Amino acid sequence: MNPLLSAGTCMTGSLIRLRALTFHDLPYTLSWRNDQRSLRWFKSQEPLQSEAHEAWFQRYVAADTRDCMFFAETHDGMPVGQTSVYNFEPGARRAEVGRFLSAPDLRGKGLFREAMLLTLDWSFENLDLDELHLEVFANNDRAIRLYRSAGFAESGASAGMLTMRLSRADYLRAGGSGGLGVIQ
Repeated sequence: MNPLLSAGTCMTGSLIRLRALTFHDLPYTLSWRNDQRSLRWFKSQEPLQSEAHEAWFQRYVAADTRDCMFFAETHDGMPVGQTSVYNFEPGARRAEVGRFLSAPDLRGKGLFREAMLLTLDWSFENLDLDELHLEVFANNDRAIRLYRSAGFAESGASAGMLTMRLSRADYLRAGGSGGLGVIQ
């Protein structure tokens, strides 16, 4: 886990707050990941078992890495989603953003969009990155619209997947998060 993330790390927007993912969040992330409305957008579409999910998180916590996993919740504590920054490229100021999960029943309310924007803000500001990229199924129109609204642009396609990239300059040009995030 990235040493910049601590139990108290938090970014606050107008609708949600973003904090470090903890072991106690795993039941939510597992249920969102295994929900049929989400599962179809993963490369591995087999439901995960609790033991495997917990082991994955334990490896993340124990790893000496720059990876960052966030949990989004409303200001009154309602779970909203998960975001991550990972796959840092050695010698480059680039990383992948993703491992996006959202509470299926809360989709379409702008909550996860704010979580993603806070993650982008935090990544550019705290990790000194020049570029973020992600992969998305080419037929996931809803996600592609969301990513484009943040400034991501398609940079390649292969095997039914789109690669999208976002430079720090393009993010700022697209308006960034509009200053919605406050680090606490």
